[in-house]
This record gives sequence, C-alpha cells and structure tokens, in this order.
Amino acid sequence: MEPQRNQDLPPFVKSWKQFYLLLIGWLIFLIAAFYLFTKYFQ
Repeated sequence: MEPQRNQDLPPFVKSWKQFYLLLIGWLIFLIAAFYLFTKYFQ
C-alpha cells in the first residue's frame, strides 16, 4: 500500500505548491518586517 502524498502537509494547505507559496510569502514578510524594524531604530 502506497502512503498518501499529502499526509505530511499541515492541515491548512491542500498541496505542496500552496505550502511553498505560503512559505515564500512568510519569508518575504519577515524580511520586510526586520528591514523596517532596523530602519526605524537606526
């Protein structure tokens, strides 16, 4: 019996493509937030 492919995904995403898009979006958000934080307290 072959294991289900989406079994390792978190419950709030439907596919690996959606997971990676969310991950990239989250990383872009963090980079922007840290950049603005650094500029504000410079």
